[in-house]
Amino acid sequence: MMDQISDRSRCLFPCLADSAQRSSLGLKASLVALHLVYAGILLLFDRDLIEKAKTVPWHTLLYLTLFGVTLIQYFITAGSSPGYVLNAISAINAADTLFGMAGASKYAASSKNGSVVVTVDSSQSGRSNSTSWSKVVMELYPPGTAIRAYTCGYCNIEQPPRAKHCHDCDKCVLQFDHHCVWLGTCIGKGNHCRFWWYICEETALCLWTVILYCLYLKTSITHTWWKDVIIIMLLITLCASLIFLLLLLLFHRCTFNHLFVIFSYPHFLLFYALYCQ
Repeated sequence: MMDQISDRSRCLFPCLADSAQRSSLGLKASLVALHLVYAGILLLFDRDLIEKAKTVPWHTLLYLTLFGVTLIQYFITAGSSPGYVLNAISAINAADTLFGMAGASKYAASSKNGSVVVTVDSSQSGRSNSTSWSKVVMELYPPGTAIRAYTCGYCNIEQPPRAKHCHDCDKCVLQFDHHCVWLGTCIGKGNHCRFWWYICEETALCLWTVILYCLYLKTSITHTWWKDVIIIMLLITLCASLIFLLLLLLFHRCTFNHLFVIFSYPHFLLFYALYCQ
């Protein structure tokens, strides 16, 4: 009976069949639950805040808007692609194929017009030859760099600068930053901007919530002690989260992987300054 229920649920919800996806969904549900708990406890305990919402509704409306926008941005970022190297290779190959088809159609049109002399522009010929992925990647590295130095040992493909293999996703990511467990995806070239906006919104929401918690403690510190204990414990975790988010904002321009590469290989400093900003 239980096996039938399990099989039926897997058919209705294919995402639950994979343990990794189940873990990712669980983390996302936990993060949403944390947001609801922090806001809900404050609304439940602080009667003055409810009265203020009636007299000054725009204040509460702004907070709820920021709350909703932050969660929406979270799901948008979690569902976005970080930009995989394999996708870039496919795009390069598609561009190469289209260029070849355009060249073939142009040659056929010249033949129909009775053209005898066929001229080939050297710049176009070089462009056709340079659209392969290997040559594109080689041009991004300093001359003389060995191909094995930027070939992924897991995917066996050439990695452009700042790309790295993610062991959680088992794929090479362009401009790899880190694998975010809470988002369930990597942060890379494709979604770094979305991630930055999410961190900004989350920081603003966290800061606003900390202020509301402090105002509650200031006005109700002697009313009910067990409520104060709960608020203080939540406030401590909020402050720790706020410090972490502020550090992320400060270092969002120079990511964890970039710092490791720069300080491990000093000769990449000039290359990083010229090509990676």
